This record gives sequence, C-alpha cells and structure tokens, in this order.
Amino acid sequence: MLIESSTFYGAVAKGAAAATLLASNAAEQAVDDCTIIYDLEDEPAAQLTDQWPVLPAAAQITSTDGEQLLAAARDRTTWTDQSAVNSDCEPTTYLYDEGGSGIRDEQRLATLLDNAGDDAWLVPAIALQQTPDEREPERQDSGIPTKERLECHQCGRTTDHRFSDRESVPDETWTGHAIWECQVCGTPRYGPSPE
Repeated sequence: MLIESSTFYGAVAKGAAAATLLASNAAEQAVDDCTIIYDLEDEPAAQLTDQWPVLPAAAQITSTDGEQLLAAARDRTTWTDQSAVNSDCEPTTYLYDEGGSGIRDEQRLATLLDNAGDDAWLVPAIALQQTPDEREPERQDSGIPTKERLECHQCGRTTDHRFSDRESVPDETWTGHAIWECQVCGTPRYGPSPE
C-alpha cells in the first residue's frame, strides 16, 4: 500500500484501512482478503518473505528498505496505460493506493510519489487471491453473498468466513445448515443461509 503520512503509526493505520478497502473493492475482484504485515499475529511464511528484499511493517520510500521494496514492486507489476486499465485482462498488481485501488500506470505512480514527497510510505500486506477458475462459480451464483463476518468459536473473535457447503441431509424434509469456514483459522461453523 502506497500511503501518505507524516508518522509510522499513521502509515500503518492508513495501510490497514487501504487493505480493508482493497478486499471489499468490487473493481479489484482478484483480491479476496488483505492483511497488512503489521496486523499479522505470526511472522509470514518464508515462502512469501523470501521473494522480497524486506517486508517491514512500514517503510518510508526515502529509506533504504523503502527504496528496495518499491524497486521490487515496480519490477513485478504489469504496467499498463490508462486505456488498458478498464479492459478484461487482470494485470499483476503489487502497488495499491490509500483507497485500495491498484496502481497500474507508471505515470500515476510518479504523480502519487511526487505529491506525497517525504511523507510517502509503503505498508506491505499479504493478499489472498483466487485464480479465475476458483472465482468463476461465485460469479454464477447471481449475487448470493459467499463472504460474511461471523464470530469464530476457535479464534474467539469476529472474522471473515466464506460459505463452503451445506450439511448433508438425512432425508428430504431436512434442509441442511449452511457451513461457513473461518478465513483466519479454517474452522467450520454453522451460519446463516447465503440465500
């Protein structure tokens, strides 16, 4: 997340808000969930961190860590011009703004960096992305919500849950309860019908 802030904690707070906006942004359908590194309870897995030079909770762009992180994100991003942003392709995006929108145009990135000046921060996050094949069945469900915030019995807090299935029915008079899976710990629980 590319954030404008005068302090570390301001950058982290804005980064967390941007991650929430990204996960709920209908225009960014490739991202289903997003959590900033600062909010993780445990260190991210080595398979994720080894691909990056550093993954601090937040880094000013003018710092060594910030410069390395920005260079790596720039190298990995599939840059497009503004006319291609609204096309059917889903470019690989590693930079997002404070509103949770992808930064896919190099000129827009340059403008954001110029406007922020010394107050530009990068707030690393981990995003859950489903492949297009995994997302396809949800699109055919005619708008039935498959994501809900519910109390997780394992985590002991309200977390995002995804509808996974219905309980198998012993006979035709039984409708079967909706089963939802916690997106933090994976524990299933009964929940409201997604219909």
